[in-house]
Amino acid sequence: MRAALLLIPALLLAACGKFDDELEGPVPVPGTKADWRVYGNKPDHDILVDVNSISHYDDYAEPKYTYVWMWQRYKADTVEPTPVPQSEMDGLYHAGAEYRDKYSRQAIDCESGKMALIAVETRDKDDDLVERFDVPGYQWEFEQPAPGSYGEDYVRQICKLMAEKDAKKDKEE
Repeated sequence: MRAALLLIPALLLAACGKFDDELEGPVPVPGTKADWRVYGNKPDHDILVDVNSISHYDDYAEPKYTYVWMWQRYKADTVEPTPVPQSEMDGLYHAGAEYRDKYSRQAIDCESGKMALIAVETRDKDDDLVERFDVPGYQWEFEQPAPGSYGEDYVRQICKLMAEKDAKKDKEE
């Protein structure tokens, strides 16, 4: 009887490994394969975009969103002024956390010109992780950038690069 009681937890732990086999976790911030290009400069930070991360996932249903990673490289320690809403499923993102680098992943609906923030990772001046949160797909909030704004230009430029990638892919096939 005692052996059976010890065996049950071992079997349950072994079964747990099968549950998450072949599941992908959150998309990581691009590493060595990134091709960061300067998108813009502000007085307190530079904005870069990884052109390699501009893509769609054909496996997903319509609409076909465009995904991209942006890097805001601050010149001094920065503090998030307001808390980002959190769900019960993602990590915490607190107001007051100091960081030097902020990586943001967006999903863009090029047809409507709207975009949603779907992941944020912040790192300190030593490149240590400060915080990370990922927004589950059912909680994405698409917003329309203001006309004539930096955000509207950003969406337009990313969608243009995605269209060029799509045209090149179609030409190669």
